[in-house]
Amino acid sequence: MKRAILIAIITLGMIGLFAANQTLLLAKSHSTGVSATAADTMLTANQLYEQGQFAQAVQAYQQLIEQGYSDSSLFYNLGNAYYKLGDYGGAVLNYRRAQRLAPRDADIQANLELARSRAVDQFEVTENSGTLHLLGQAVQGRFTHNQLAMAALGLWILSVILLLLFGTAKAGSAWHRGLKYALTVTATVLVVGVVALGAYGYVDSARSEGVIVAAEVPVTSGPGEQYVTEFTLHSGAEVELVEARGSWVRLVAAGGELEGWVPERAVESVSG
Repeated sequence: MKRAILIAIITLGMIGLFAANQTLLLAKSHSTGVSATAADTMLTANQLYEQGQFAQAVQAYQQLIEQGYSDSSLFYNLGNAYYKLGDYGGAVLNYRRAQRLAPRDADIQANLELARSRAVDQFEVTENSGTLHLLGQAVQGRFTHNQLAMAALGLWILSVILLLLFGTAKAGSAWHRGLKYALTVTATVLVVGVVALGAYGYVDSARSEGVIVAAEVPVTSGPGEQYVTEFTLHSGAEVELVEARGSWVRLVAAGGELEGWVPERAVESVSG
């Protein structure tokens, strides 16, 4: 029994280190502490938007982003300002960024769909059939990476506590049986959470999504203007970014049916 408990603790420890590492990394990359100056800038940007000065509002919101601030409301407001300017590429891009931080927000989803409907290029999304990829996409639609990492870390801590209590409880007692049941449920949920966390990371690493932000851009057969133009994309088109070469980016659109190169300034990554 003691040996089984030791093995279980070691296993939970490895899972916990993974979850803790993910949490620390995400805490650093999603730091959203807002200084008094940043709060003033946000207030000014919101006032400019309400006054109909959308271009100036965009500049103020962008200033905050360039300073390293990352918040769903910030990206949502910026998307709204771009939409009012008729810049559907900027709108789709920032709604997508807001959605990554608040995937269950109905307002973000509604405005994203509205901006998508105004884009010239309408592509049907082709889902990847891989089980892990489908799981990752499903998870991304409900939770942020940070939420999953924090939940996994919390479940790991709870599992360790339950395991230690289980090891000291009198065998055969009601307390012992109750702890065994609670530990089994908690450990099972923990494993599911870690798998979901891994699937989320797999989707992020497997593909890099981007949005065309140029009003119109010719897509060439190679990384340069000297190559043949294959087709043209317009502001708001959502694509997959495959590789970068110099100041050019190779992209794939329409589920892989369209492929070519565009200048890097014409497209931006959703992940920033």
